[in-house]
Amino acid sequence: MSKYFIILFALLFQVNLFAINSDTLDLDTVQLKSVLINQSNPALTVSKISYNENEIRPINFQDAIEFSPSVWITNSENQAQDNRMSIRGFGARSAFGIRGIKIVLDDIPLTTPDGQSQVDNIPFDLIQNIEILKSLSSTRHGNASGGVVYVNTFSELSLVQGVRSKLSFGTHGHKTKEATYSKKRDKSSTILRISQAESNGYRGHSGYKNKSLFFKHTIDLEKVKLKINSLYFDSPYAYDPGGLTIESVNENRSQARDRNVLFNAQESVKQLQAGLALDWKTAAGTVKSSLYYSNRDFIGLLPFTNGGYVELNRDFAGLEMSLNNSFNEFEWTLGASVQSQADDRKRFQNNEGVKGEMAMDQLESFDSYGMYALGSLNKPKYSLQAGVRFDVHQISMNDNFGLDQQYVDYSSRLRAYSPNIGFTYNLNKNDELYANYGSSYETPSLSELSANPDGSGFNNQLSPMVSNGFDIGYRKSNRRLSYSFTAFHIETKDEIVRYELEGFEGMNFYKNLGLSNRYGIEVEGSLMLGKHHIVKASHTQAKYEFENQGLKGELAGIPKSNVEFEWAYNKNGFYFKLDFKQVSSMFADNNNEVKIPSYALANIAVKNNFNIKGFSLNLGLQIRNLFDEKYYDNIRTNAFGNRFYEPASLRQFIFSVNTTF
Repeated sequence: MSKYFIILFALLFQVNLFAINSDTLDLDTVQLKSVLINQSNPALTVSKISYNENEIRPINFQDAIEFSPSVWITNSENQAQDNRMSIRGFGARSAFGIRGIKIVLDDIPLTTPDGQSQVDNIPFDLIQNIEILKSLSSTRHGNASGGVVYVNTFSELSLVQGVRSKLSFGTHGHKTKEATYSKKRDKSSTILRISQAESNGYRGHSGYKNKSLFFKHTIDLEKVKLKINSLYFDSPYAYDPGGLTIESVNENRSQARDRNVLFNAQESVKQLQAGLALDWKTAAGTVKSSLYYSNRDFIGLLPFTNGGYVELNRDFAGLEMSLNNSFNEFEWTLGASVQSQADDRKRFQNNEGVKGEMAMDQLESFDSYGMYALGSLNKPKYSLQAGVRFDVHQISMNDNFGLDQQYVDYSSRLRAYSPNIGFTYNLNKNDELYANYGSSYETPSLSELSANPDGSGFNNQLSPMVSNGFDIGYRKSNRRLSYSFTAFHIETKDEIVRYELEGFEGMNFYKNLGLSNRYGIEVEGSLMLGKHHIVKASHTQAKYEFENQGLKGELAGIPKSNVEFEWAYNKNGFYFKLDFKQVSSMFADNNNEVKIPSYALANIAVKNNFNIKGFSLNLGLQIRNLFDEKYYDNIRTNAFGNRFYEPASLRQFIFSVNTTF
């Protein structure tokens, strides 16, 4: 992989010389919501991915976000397990959903207080930009902030007014139907989107079907801006084909695991989320606040009998407020948050897909209270930024089943103190250096605590993981060219990893794994070539090591190196995009005995717009996995019986038709 790094470095260096000689115009000031203070010049590592309305749109969360160094996302094809995502190694342990990373959609958190996130209800085709904050961020965002992802949908002014519809279909029975209504009024605006998606899946027993609704209404007055959001997601079924051994993969890579078929492994989800974000200007400063509520109703069937039928009803609510102001050269922010999560978790016997007798009945709660202060001293040549946060988490569990159906109560209180300090130095209008030292902590989630190898109740042997680390970087930006170099090092105590037990294959258990060290180099850049071409490239070279009871190894499930390249062309309504990704090998287990081979992927997409008497029509084609690469959509780390492998689709075709009227 070192040769790719050398090529990329040389390319960016030559591009830099070309850009300096030809164009040194300043960029417009970019405001970053995720950093909370000094939003145009933070001493933090932040990547930003932007889209315009008419270009080729992402079709899933992996498409939308993966073009960024140290961001690793998999499992886009197994809808029953959801995307698995990591930033600089945080979140890699997750077997389903996202852990250890904060996800925010239009100023409303999608991440619960205990650090769990699902992104299946995000309207991918309405994403305008994504901010990926990679520096340790518990000072700003509290628990489970090894990384932060801010997703912002289009404002109504950015969308064509009226009704837009989309139909797409492709390989493996892929079908989507979408309709979006956008309306701008004098001081308010509205977006309403409905969609339905379904697929038979590449592997056996991997089909899914879902429908969703997204609504955003904005009122924009002189000193007050109110934004009302709501999301609804309904997936009646998403089947889980399970992990395979390498022998089964070689026999038939598209087959499902036999036990997953026997026990009808799948999930069914209904989720509703509503949020209100209010910003207003006062004499004391700018006040930002958000109020939100979410309910998730989940049924999951796992491929074993005892406790293999899961019912979970989750309520999640929160209130966040901050006050920002400045005087002379000093800017400050004070903030507070209150969040509450309640999980009603029940397990039953899974009698080969039929609900049986109860095996668990627990009421679990996670309440969180946080306060933080941030300050930034902004001089013409430099900026000094610092902050501190204090959080208290109250975790409790009422076991209504337990041993001999005796009532059991468990409660615990955790406190966390999170400091941060950063420095930026402006070399000139377009170039700057920065350094940052920060901390992050991550409590076990309620679902991880309740996965107790000793039976019902919480696993009291599972502890929070605490991280400290620094970034040092250089970044340059002008109208033609932007790029950055970043080096990072993070030390983590009590790293949490997942594993499986015999007889409970398909159920995930968790334990602490001593100390880990993460360090690496990130490079990313983009270049505009004339009016119609843009080229992007990124490279990650990292190591994720751990030490546990005298044993040393590399964390499983994360590649230590990857290169990404994208070329996009746009002229007169015609769009073309080619992207390429090279991923290094990785380990499937903590003992580092099984290595997953490296692979390379390429995708092509084309789209053309036709305007006929005020009627807009565009046709699109995507060819995914262009060269028919055999690789794995997901690796189930530390799976029992070496069932690590979830093979990915081979070459796929997706056709789309969009209309606007």
